[in-house]
Amino acid sequence: MTIKCTIQHYAFALLISLLVGCGGGGDSEQTNNSNITNNNSNQNSNSGQDNSNNGNSQTDTDNSDQGDAGQGDTDQDNDSPDNGTQEDDTFASMQNVSRFIQQATFGATPEQIRTLQGTSASQWFKSQLEVPASLVLPAVVAAAPDDPDDEFNLFHIEQTSLAFWRNSIAGQDQLRQRMAFALSELLVVSNAGGEVLTDIPEAVAAYQDLLIQNAFGNYRSVLELVTYSPAMGHYLTYMGNEKGNEQTGRMPDENYARELLQLFTLGVVALNKDGTAALNSEGLSVELYDNTDITGLARVFTGLNLNEDDPEELINTRFTKPMQIFPESHSEKEKTFLGLTIASGTDAQSSITQAIDHIFNHDNLAPFVSKQLIQRLVTSNPSPDYVSRVVAAFESGKFVLPDGSSVGLDKRGDLTATLAAILFDSEARQVASNTGGKIREPILRFTHWARAFNVQNIEPKYIPQLWETGATADLGQHPYRSPSVFNYFRPGYKAPGSKSAEMGLVAPELQITNASSIPGYINFMTYFVMGQQQEADLDELKEEFDEIGVNFDLEKALQSFKPDYGPLLQIAQVPAELVSYLDLLLCANQMSTQTKDNMVAALSKVPNDDDDGYLPRVHLAILMVMSSPDYIIQK
Repeated sequence: MTIKCTIQHYAFALLISLLVGCGGGGDSEQTNNSNITNNNSNQNSNSGQDNSNNGNSQTDTDNSDQGDAGQGDTDQDNDSPDNGTQEDDTFASMQNVSRFIQQATFGATPEQIRTLQGTSASQWFKSQLEVPASLVLPAVVAAAPDDPDDEFNLFHIEQTSLAFWRNSIAGQDQLRQRMAFALSELLVVSNAGGEVLTDIPEAVAAYQDLLIQNAFGNYRSVLELVTYSPAMGHYLTYMGNEKGNEQTGRMPDENYARELLQLFTLGVVALNKDGTAALNSEGLSVELYDNTDITGLARVFTGLNLNEDDPEELINTRFTKPMQIFPESHSEKEKTFLGLTIASGTDAQSSITQAIDHIFNHDNLAPFVSKQLIQRLVTSNPSPDYVSRVVAAFESGKFVLPDGSSVGLDKRGDLTATLAAILFDSEARQVASNTGGKIREPILRFTHWARAFNVQNIEPKYIPQLWETGATADLGQHPYRSPSVFNYFRPGYKAPGSKSAEMGLVAPELQITNASSIPGYINFMTYFVMGQQQEADLDELKEEFDEIGVNFDLEKALQSFKPDYGPLLQIAQVPAELVSYLDLLLCANQMSTQTKDNMVAALSKVPNDDDDGYLPRVHLAILMVMSSPDYIIQK
């Protein structure tokens, strides 16, 4: 049996043996992790990418509460002692740093754990608000063929994915990137269909940038930008939506109206402020609307289509601009929904503004949106009190950080205040119970590995495995390629026959976890953990690059995503130290004693190799940790 097969066997066997326990009962805080050192000083934040404002007019909409301006407001709370800075002990230990950073970013790095210990998490949060945004569209535009009539160009099409991997792993704006990804799983657009949104990558790239640039903005502004987005217009089929015609029986397309209410803003039943269902006198949930509301709202979203200000402009460029209103296609009829009536004859822009305002101010919106953002960042089953506290920040538009300073613009829907409330809440900062936490999405597991081990040469274009990771035989999830508008998984999903479902707990990510995805994930990670890219035969890939006229640097290709295991090799002679290091770095010291004992026993059987020293032991240790329920369940 080869070393690779042996390592895969050990990792898979450990995962299966521990699935019944699901880990998480970690030891008390440890202090023997002093080997965490600065390994990321040379990490490139943007991989040479031009992240300046690219002129994307999606951010030109004049909304006074739009964007990020002023989100780092540091005015002291009136109740603060002496109106000065208070003590912020959020980062009191390396374990605390590791937990917080894993929730707030795409993965903790050794440098962060070492340097942030004892500093102010409030200051870190505010500093992240000021980091320039790492964008996607510039990379897509740069890779576009010189001749727009050129044949299908896979390299151009895949840039939305390649830029995502670069930004999520190496971007310095980690908090922004993580929040944008969370929003993308609520306000879903996908280019998985192999149609227009695949063939015109600028569309989804512009949509990604819309969320990135407004990740610290206001949800009201985001809803308006999303509504006018060509990517969303095409995805939910209201681009070119015509007003009804009684003679022909034509009715306005209802797709966006339905999903705007059901998935993006309100849900389907009335909610209390704590996210629980509001019940009527008979103890039953109350439905918010029926199809007549959808029909009325659908009339609002008629008359939108691609911008035609410049008829000579390439269609790829037009997909980066907000959709244009064509008055002759907009319904002039009265529009009634959710208790609001927009008078007949109201123009399209006014109708859209009134509709979004009305939906945005609905009582359901704050708990519906807040709870899902908590699920994406911290825990699948937040307590009603936790949801209530985040809802309060969402509605007030302000949150007081642990150091006494505040963030937010005092406007309902402020996403900076909401994000801070999610991350700094007491329920987020305490180690979760056996019913708390969340399953890490496969995408987050991979980015965490890349950041934790300071991968060099972050050039995903040279790694075909990263061009499509959605198959269950691979990572089982691909950025911006969910199978439908319902995301990769539903927020209320309960795995049939599972213990969690029996306890009434939701586990959204289990919807993409099955007998194929578990070994698929381990095999996918094995390729990267063991550095197989550095030994890959890239002749076929070079031929593809040559065919489309893209420069292929063999040395960069072979060194792409090369991990730095130097710190681990220094301690690998003692398996217990190796496991302890990985426990802090990857699990925030939450691995159970049983898990660690099993790993130490297995690692002790991996001898020092004549050629590679203890490298096989390091490979196995990483795979075992990242395949264990203690890691996969983020607590």
